[in-house]
Amino acid sequence: MSAELILQAIRESPVLIGDCPEADSFDRADLTAPQGKLEVSLDQKLGHLYEDALGLLLEHSDRYQVLEKGLQIQDGIHLTLGELDFLLRDLNNGKLVHLELAVKFYLAIETPDDLLLPGPDARDNYNKKLERLRTHQLILASRQREHLPSAYRSETIIPQQLILGCLFDHVSATTPALPDFLNLEARRGKWIRQSELTQYFKNRTLEVIPKHLWPVEVDLLTDLKPFEPSSPIERCVLLRIEGESVPVFVTPDDYGATAMSPKPPALVR
Repeated sequence: MSAELILQAIRESPVLIGDCPEADSFDRADLTAPQGKLEVSLDQKLGHLYEDALGLLLEHSDRYQVLEKGLQIQDGIHLTLGELDFLLRDLNNGKLVHLELAVKFYLAIETPDDLLLPGPDARDNYNKKLERLRTHQLILASRQREHLPSAYRSETIIPQQLILGCLFDHVSATTPALPDFLNLEARRGKWIRQSELTQYFKNRTLEVIPKHLWPVEVDLLTDLKPFEPSSPIERCVLLRIEGESVPVFVTPDDYGATAMSPKPPALVR
Protein backbone atom coordinates (compact mmCIF):
# COMPACT_ATOMS: atom_id res chain seq x y z
CA MET A 1 0.00 0.00 0.00
CA SER A 2 2.87 2.40 0.74
CA ALA A 3 4.17 2.20 -2.84
CA GLU A 4 0.78 3.11 -4.27
CA LEU A 5 0.47 6.09 -1.91
CA ILE A 6 3.96 7.29 -2.79
CA LEU A 7 3.25 7.12 -6.52
CA GLN A 8 -0.06 8.90 -5.99
CA ALA A 9 1.68 11.69 -4.07
CA ILE A 10 4.19 12.17 -6.88
CA ARG A 11 1.45 12.34 -9.48
CA GLU A 12 -1.13 14.42 -7.59
CA SER A 13 0.33 16.29 -4.63
CA PRO A 14 0.58 20.07 -5.21
CA VAL A 15 4.11 21.22 -5.94
CA LEU A 16 5.85 23.25 -3.25
CA ILE A 17 7.71 25.56 -5.64
CA GLY A 18 5.99 26.85 -8.75
CA ASP A 19 7.42 28.07 -12.05
CA CYS A 20 10.61 30.10 -11.77
CA PRO A 21 12.66 31.94 -14.42
CA GLU A 22 15.13 29.08 -14.80
CA ALA A 23 12.58 26.28 -15.18
CA ASP A 24 8.87 25.60 -15.15
CA SER A 25 7.33 23.01 -12.89
CA PHE A 26 7.15 19.58 -14.52
CA ASP A 27 3.81 18.63 -16.07
CA ARG A 28 2.74 15.30 -14.54
CA ALA A 29 -0.44 14.85 -16.56
CA ASP A 30 1.07 12.01 -18.61
CA LEU A 31 2.36 10.00 -15.65
CA THR A 32 0.27 6.91 -14.96
CA ALA A 33 0.83 4.29 -12.30
CA PRO A 34 2.03 0.93 -13.63
CA GLN A 35 -0.24 -2.07 -13.26
CA GLY A 36 0.44 -4.98 -10.96
CA LYS A 37 2.41 -5.26 -7.74
CA LEU A 38 4.66 -2.28 -7.10
CA GLU A 39 7.91 -2.46 -5.19
CA VAL A 40 10.06 0.41 -3.94
CA SER A 41 12.65 0.17 -1.20
CA LEU A 42 11.49 2.16 1.83
CA ASP A 43 14.84 1.65 3.57
CA GLN A 44 16.62 4.68 2.08
CA LYS A 45 16.68 8.46 2.31
CA LEU A 46 13.43 10.21 1.44
CA GLY A 47 14.87 11.93 -1.63
CA HIS A 48 16.30 8.70 -3.02
CA LEU A 49 13.03 6.86 -2.37
CA TYR A 50 11.00 9.41 -4.29
CA GLU A 51 13.56 9.49 -7.12
CA ASP A 52 13.15 5.73 -7.48
CA ALA A 53 9.37 6.06 -7.43
CA LEU A 54 9.40 8.88 -10.00
CA GLY A 55 11.73 6.80 -12.16
CA LEU A 56 9.17 3.99 -12.05
CA LEU A 57 6.44 6.35 -13.26
CA LEU A 58 8.63 7.78 -16.02
CA GLU A 59 9.68 4.35 -17.25
CA HIS A 60 6.01 3.37 -17.66
CA SER A 61 5.08 6.66 -19.33
CA ASP A 62 4.09 6.73 -23.00
CA ARG A 63 5.41 10.26 -23.29
CA TYR A 64 8.89 10.13 -21.78
CA GLN A 65 11.93 8.00 -22.46
CA VAL A 66 14.39 7.88 -19.57
CA LEU A 67 17.86 8.38 -21.04
CA GLU A 68 19.79 8.97 -17.84
CA LYS A 69 19.14 8.86 -14.10
CA GLY A 70 21.57 10.37 -11.62
CA LEU A 71 23.87 11.51 -14.43
CA GLN A 72 27.18 12.71 -12.95
CA ILE A 73 28.63 15.76 -14.70
CA GLN A 74 32.41 15.62 -14.31
CA ASP A 75 35.42 17.65 -15.33
CA GLY A 76 37.93 14.86 -15.68
CA ILE A 77 37.83 11.88 -13.34
CA HIS A 78 38.37 13.68 -10.04
CA LEU A 79 36.06 16.73 -10.16
CA THR A 80 32.28 16.29 -10.04
CA LEU A 81 30.44 19.45 -11.09
CA GLY A 82 26.96 18.21 -10.24
CA GLU A 83 24.33 15.68 -11.13
CA LEU A 84 21.21 15.61 -13.31
CA ASP A 85 18.42 13.73 -11.55
CA PHE A 86 16.82 12.70 -14.85
CA LEU A 87 17.53 13.29 -18.52
CA LEU A 88 14.44 12.47 -20.57
CA ARG A 89 13.36 12.41 -24.18
CA ASP A 90 9.94 13.99 -24.62
CA LEU A 91 8.45 11.74 -27.29
CA ASN A 92 5.77 14.34 -28.09
CA ASN A 93 8.32 16.75 -29.56
CA GLY A 94 11.62 14.89 -29.55
CA LYS A 95 13.31 17.36 -27.18
CA LEU A 96 15.49 16.60 -24.18
CA VAL A 97 14.26 17.44 -20.67
CA HIS A 98 16.50 17.78 -17.63
CA LEU A 99 14.24 17.09 -14.63
CA GLU A 100 15.20 17.92 -11.06
CA LEU A 101 13.23 16.37 -8.20
CA ALA A 102 13.21 17.30 -4.52
CA VAL A 103 10.95 16.49 -1.57
CA LYS A 104 11.19 19.22 1.06
CA PHE A 105 9.49 20.33 4.28
CA TYR A 106 9.95 23.72 5.91
CA LEU A 107 8.76 25.41 9.12
CA ALA A 108 7.87 29.10 8.96
CA ILE A 109 9.26 31.03 11.94
CA GLU A 110 8.73 34.76 12.38
CA THR A 111 11.48 36.77 14.09
CA PRO A 112 11.62 40.54 14.63
CA ASP A 113 13.91 40.86 11.62
CA ASP A 114 12.98 38.16 9.16
CA LEU A 115 10.95 35.14 8.17
CA LEU A 116 13.03 32.01 8.79
CA LEU A 117 12.21 28.83 6.90
CA PRO A 118 14.30 25.96 8.30
CA GLY A 119 13.66 22.29 7.64
CA PRO A 120 13.16 19.59 10.27
CA ASP A 121 16.94 19.53 10.19
CA ALA A 122 17.52 23.23 10.85
CA ARG A 123 20.69 23.20 8.73
CA ASP A 124 18.42 23.09 5.69
CA ASN A 125 16.17 25.99 4.75
CA TYR A 126 13.81 27.07 1.99
CA ASN A 127 15.83 30.04 0.72
CA LYS A 128 19.06 28.04 0.62
CA LYS A 129 17.37 25.29 -1.40
CA LEU A 130 15.75 27.79 -3.76
CA GLU A 131 19.05 29.57 -4.38
CA ARG A 132 20.89 26.32 -5.10
CA LEU A 133 18.10 25.18 -7.38
CA ARG A 134 18.15 28.41 -9.40
CA THR A 135 21.89 29.13 -9.46
CA HIS A 136 23.26 25.61 -9.85
CA GLN A 137 20.98 22.64 -10.36
CA LEU A 138 18.60 23.95 -13.02
CA ILE A 139 21.33 25.59 -15.10
CA LEU A 140 23.88 22.79 -14.79
CA ALA A 141 23.18 21.23 -18.19
CA SER A 142 23.45 24.55 -20.05
CA ARG A 143 26.52 25.80 -18.16
CA GLN A 144 28.44 22.55 -18.37
CA ARG A 145 27.38 21.44 -21.84
CA GLU A 146 30.96 20.52 -22.80
CA HIS A 147 31.02 18.00 -19.92
CA LEU A 148 27.81 16.22 -20.92
CA PRO A 149 28.02 12.87 -22.70
CA SER A 150 28.79 13.67 -26.34
CA ALA A 151 25.44 12.29 -27.54
CA TYR A 152 23.57 15.16 -25.86
CA ARG A 153 25.88 18.16 -26.37
CA SER A 154 24.37 19.41 -29.61
CA GLU A 155 20.74 19.21 -28.48
CA THR A 156 18.61 21.78 -26.71
CA ILE A 157 17.94 20.67 -23.14
CA ILE A 158 14.87 22.06 -21.37
CA PRO A 159 15.24 22.24 -17.57
CA GLN A 160 12.17 21.46 -15.48
CA GLN A 161 11.69 20.93 -11.76
CA LEU A 162 9.37 18.96 -9.52
CA ILE A 163 9.61 20.13 -5.90
CA LEU A 164 7.15 18.36 -3.63
CA GLY A 165 6.62 18.90 0.07
CA CYS A 166 4.82 21.08 2.58
CA LEU A 167 5.21 24.41 4.37
CA PHE A 168 4.27 24.51 8.05
CA ASP A 169 3.11 27.64 9.88
CA HIS A 170 3.27 27.77 13.67
CA VAL A 171 -0.04 26.74 15.21
CA SER A 172 -0.48 30.28 16.58
CA ALA A 173 0.17 32.04 13.27
CA THR A 174 -2.68 34.06 11.81
CA THR A 175 -0.99 34.86 8.50
CA PRO A 176 0.44 32.12 6.26
CA ALA A 177 4.05 32.48 5.18
CA LEU A 178 4.48 33.29 1.49
CA PRO A 179 8.16 33.00 0.52
CA ASP A 180 9.40 33.66 -3.00
CA PHE A 181 8.21 31.24 -5.70
CA LEU A 182 6.04 29.26 -3.30
CA ASN A 183 3.17 27.64 -5.17
CA LEU A 184 0.05 29.35 -3.82
CA GLU A 185 -1.71 25.97 -3.81
CA ALA A 186 1.14 24.17 -2.03
CA ARG A 187 0.41 21.81 0.82
CA ARG A 188 0.24 23.58 4.18
CA GLY A 189 0.62 22.23 7.66
CA LYS A 190 1.14 23.38 11.25
CA TRP A 191 4.11 23.08 13.56
CA ILE A 192 4.40 23.18 17.34
CA ARG A 193 6.96 22.59 20.06
CA GLN A 194 6.40 19.49 22.17
CA SER A 195 5.68 21.45 25.35
CA GLU A 196 2.81 23.20 23.54
CA LEU A 197 0.98 20.00 22.61
CA THR A 198 -1.29 19.89 25.63
CA GLN A 199 -2.11 23.59 25.22
CA TYR A 200 -3.36 23.18 21.66
CA PHE A 201 -4.23 19.50 21.24
CA LYS A 202 -5.25 18.20 24.66
CA ASN A 203 -7.24 14.96 24.66
CA ARG A 204 -6.72 14.44 20.92
CA THR A 205 -5.58 11.22 19.26
CA LEU A 206 -2.02 11.69 17.99
CA GLU A 207 -0.48 9.36 15.39
CA VAL A 208 3.01 9.25 13.89
CA ILE A 209 3.34 9.57 10.11
CA PRO A 210 6.38 7.53 8.98
CA LYS A 211 8.90 9.55 7.02
CA HIS A 212 8.35 7.72 3.73
CA LEU A 213 4.71 8.89 3.83
CA TRP A 214 5.34 12.54 4.72
CA PRO A 215 4.30 13.73 1.21
CA VAL A 216 1.00 11.78 1.36
CA GLU A 217 -2.28 13.52 2.25
CA VAL A 218 -3.23 12.72 5.85
CA ASP A 219 -6.73 11.49 5.00
CA LEU A 220 -5.23 8.66 2.91
CA LEU A 221 -3.13 7.23 5.74
CA THR A 222 -4.10 4.14 7.72
CA ASP A 223 -2.64 1.95 10.48
CA LEU A 224 -0.49 4.66 12.03
CA LYS A 225 1.23 4.18 15.38
CA PRO A 226 0.12 6.30 18.37
CA PHE A 227 2.32 9.12 19.63
CA GLU A 228 2.80 9.67 23.34
CA PRO A 229 3.04 13.45 24.00
CA SER A 230 5.15 13.01 27.14
CA SER A 231 7.82 10.84 25.49
CA PRO A 232 10.95 12.97 24.87
CA ILE A 233 11.84 13.48 21.22
CA GLU A 234 15.25 14.33 19.77
CA ARG A 235 14.08 15.30 16.29
CA CYS A 236 10.97 16.60 14.54
CA VAL A 237 8.07 14.16 14.32
CA LEU A 238 5.22 14.48 11.82
CA LEU A 239 1.78 13.70 13.23
CA ARG A 240 -1.76 13.20 12.17
CA ILE A 241 -3.91 14.75 14.88
CA GLU A 242 -7.57 14.02 15.41
CA GLY A 243 -9.71 16.87 14.10
CA GLU A 244 -6.92 18.41 11.99
CA SER A 245 -7.07 18.22 8.19
CA VAL A 246 -3.35 19.00 7.77
CA PRO A 247 -0.19 17.34 9.10
CA VAL A 248 1.44 18.76 12.23
CA PHE A 249 5.18 18.81 12.91
CA VAL A 250 6.14 18.48 16.56
CA THR A 251 9.63 19.76 17.32
CA PRO A 252 11.83 19.30 20.38
CA ASP A 253 11.54 22.26 22.74
CA ASP A 254 15.12 23.30 21.93
CA TYR A 255 14.56 23.16 18.16
CA GLY A 256 16.74 25.79 16.51
CA ALA A 257 18.13 28.78 18.34
CA THR A 258 16.33 30.82 20.99
CA ALA A 259 16.03 33.65 18.48
CA MET A 260 13.89 31.36 16.32
CA SER A 261 11.09 31.10 18.87
CA PRO A 262 7.72 32.14 17.41
CA LYS A 263 6.88 35.80 17.87
CA PRO A 264 3.50 37.48 17.44
CA PRO A 265 2.59 36.98 13.77
CA ALA A 266 3.71 39.77 11.47
CA LEU A 267 2.92 40.61 7.88
CA VAL A 268 4.77 38.15 5.67
CA ARG A 269 7.11 39.50 3.03
